[in-house]
Amino acid sequence: MSRASSPGHPRPTAVIVIAPDERSAEIVIEGRRQIVQGRAPKETRRAALDVATGYAAHIGVPVLVDARDANGYWRLLATPDGVVQAADQTAQGQPPQPPTMPPPGHDAPRAQGKGSGRRRGLVLFGVAGLVVLLLVAGGAVAVRFLNAPSEVADTEGNDTAVPLDHPAPPGYSATVDITEELAPDTRPSVDREGESLVYIDPSERLNLLDVDGARQWSVDLPFEAGEAIGSPRFVEYDGASHIVIETADALWMWPRSGGTALSVELTEEASAQFVGEGVLVRDDENAYVVVDGDLAEVETPGGSAALLAEDGRALAGVLEGPWHWVAPDEDPRRVEAEQPEGAGDLDQIMTFLRGYALVLWEAEEGDGHLLAFHDNDDGSVLGTAEIEADALDDVLHRTGPLGRELAAYGPVLFAPGGGGTTVLPGFVPEVALGDQVFGELDGNRVAVDASGEPTEIPEGAETPRGLLGDRAVVVHDDHLYAIPPE
Repeated sequence: MSRASSPGHPRPTAVIVIAPDERSAEIVIEGRRQIVQGRAPKETRRAALDVATGYAAHIGVPVLVDARDANGYWRLLATPDGVVQAADQTAQGQPPQPPTMPPPGHDAPRAQGKGSGRRRGLVLFGVAGLVVLLLVAGGAVAVRFLNAPSEVADTEGNDTAVPLDHPAPPGYSATVDITEELAPDTRPSVDREGESLVYIDPSERLNLLDVDGARQWSVDLPFEAGEAIGSPRFVEYDGASHIVIETADALWMWPRSGGTALSVELTEEASAQFVGEGVLVRDDENAYVVVDGDLAEVETPGGSAALLAEDGRALAGVLEGPWHWVAPDEDPRRVEAEQPEGAGDLDQIMTFLRGYALVLWEAEEGDGHLLAFHDNDDGSVLGTAEIEADALDDVLHRTGPLGRELAAYGPVLFAPGGGGTTVLPGFVPEVALGDQVFGELDGNRVAVDASGEPTEIPEGAETPRGLLGDRAVVVHDDHLYAIPPE
């Protein structure tokens, strides 16, 4: 029975205890303990109050907050609509002690509101989107709690950074700006522009954060988190950005702007591919794109196969020769690869990626080859690299990390902005992140820049998942961390 319905307890109580260094706070609600942290004292307090308002929204009734630190004690009231105000009665005597701690493994209740713009989880350090509303009536008490003087600030200056508990990847600081807990065995995703991050939390809710770590929305999954195949993905559908999760029998697509998920049924033989900007579905015989909420089959010209999708269309390619863009009920559009300067005959098409066709050409003179990055929409040449053909023998057709500043295909690095290329023999790329590509070189984990200069990745450091603004997003022990550049 919760306190909300127990005799003598008109509403549940949250006990907040701010640590002496004011970088963390302990919150106990209904006997369950949770720790939050902040870069500054006010951020720590706001993160703690966010837990209380989130729990109030979850249960639908106000929550009493007994908050204390080295400077005093406050009695507050957190309401389901996110407001924090002074409680009706002034607390007398000594502050209450925290309830008995639960056994290890029991977490505090997580915030689970339904509003699209309201924070309902823990962005511990992304304060831009964390707003605690203060009522005019009685708001002074809450204001004093948020702005309580900090002895730590007086003695230690502005050094309030929270350290990362494992080594940072090259180019990034070992401090944390944003952190979130993940559902077990799940991974977050960052959009290609670095503006949004999506993840599944332990309460099996899908969450979207903006570039500052502010929660844009959070929704209950319509399936168990363990049924998700791979990570959530950002795709284009119906002219707008969506987030899609594949399960064994459906694609679930949420509008990035918020709203109800679209469910697209999949057959037992079907699987999704996320090579292009859209989602391509294939079964044993046919290929499909999502149109008007259903799978629509695409007809490919003879001998070609659908390899990636954009919004409502697919790219069909062959090993040699032109490729075609195809859409349901439309004639195929043929694309010829422009011949690069210094190239002879086309040898083979290596692969198609989002925005690119990778084509191997014979050199016009000698026995060498050119690997060319082509625009896959019109066939124009974007950049070329001289390379020995056998250097690409072990490159998988869909190996190709794509970043805003660098892209890679096997040992070839490509800078989209200027078209420059570098060949680093033996390099196996994994993730493109800003001005670096992370991967493996001669058995060692490295990050390389546009010139091919490698930097060894420290032992224990995680390979980043993407960039949120200028922060690298890494995953460690079922938590995500957004860490700033050095």
